[in-house]
Amino acid sequence: MKILFGVLTWGLGHATRDLPIIKRLLQEGHSVTIATSGRSLDVLKKEVPQCEFIDFPDYPAPYTKTGLFAMKFTTYFPHLLKMINKEKKKFRELISTRKFDLVISDCKYGFHSKDLPCFFITHQARFIIPKRIKPIEITGEYLNSTFLKKFDKIFIPDYEDNDLSGDLSHNLRFFNGEKIEHIGILSAMREIETEQDIDYFVSISGPEPQRTVFEKKIMSQLDSLEGNIVITLGKPEEDSQKTIKTNKSEVKIYSYLKPETQQLMFNRAKMVISRSGYTTLMDLAQLGKKALFIPTVGQTEQEYLSYYHNKQKTWYSVKQGRFKLLRDLKVAEQYPGFRKCNTEDTVNRFMKHVKRI
Repeated sequence: MKILFGVLTWGLGHATRDLPIIKRLLQEGHSVTIATSGRSLDVLKKEVPQCEFIDFPDYPAPYTKTGLFAMKFTTYFPHLLKMINKEKKKFRELISTRKFDLVISDCKYGFHSKDLPCFFITHQARFIIPKRIKPIEITGEYLNSTFLKKFDKIFIPDYEDNDLSGDLSHNLRFFNGEKIEHIGILSAMREIETEQDIDYFVSISGPEPQRTVFEKKIMSQLDSLEGNIVITLGKPEEDSQKTIKTNKSEVKIYSYLKPETQQLMFNRAKMVISRSGYTTLMDLAQLGKKALFIPTVGQTEQEYLSYYHNKQKTWYSVKQGRFKLLRDLKVAEQYPGFRKCNTEDTVNRFMKHVKRI
């Protein structure tokens, strides 16, 4: 089959979590065209160069340097609707000139058509609102379900029970029936037999400007740590590495790690320090790793996931403005992490639906 795969670019997580599905599609002889842009385009070109690529611009992410993400998103919403309609128009122009048998969209809302089977991947059926104001959350879930009912199937990369995403994709009011399916986690990580010789692996990621803010916060506290430390800056447009020495340790810093190298670092790490993005949670669940989370300021999804797993006693989190690495790592050591999961099972479930097309 000829498959069009649309990937949202709000951070690299969407691109990396889609890799197991894209690679399986290629292995089974399908032709895959990927529509994305920015850093996600850079990563996917490196990882699956046998695909065809279309530079397909996204709607800008409404992130800020302050904690006013929710306020900005509210004012941004009308503009977002216009951008989705623009995306839909460009998508329809594309499928009118190119023949595709299936469309898979990872959170690109305009990628649907009555003339083609269209799948949608999301872990966020409900948008979490600051202070959990129920009428607003209910309205948001209803609007989201209205958008997504245009897709033939909605796949949630999580489990129905013993879950990772909490209220993001559970206890839903408007997503019922056979159209929605929890299929399990999607992670590009694989477990490797190797020595755990990295004391702290720091993964800096996400959209600007908060990626840079996080980097500066981490770098300013490195002197407090002792041991073998590795940092990746999450900048695939650069290709550099360096080693610095602090009072107590040696630190290796990479601008970006290819997925196979990042996978090795995760496997070697005794403790991971990162944002609490959902893709990172799935990676940690795949490997059964402990972690310290510092959620992106004002990004309610990450803040909720941090709160949820603090409450579940799986991973420890602390706010960016309050975190002290040495102190908080001692607490994080007491949290066991999530149970080990298997992405291969998820991909097998997904491919059963592809084969029905």
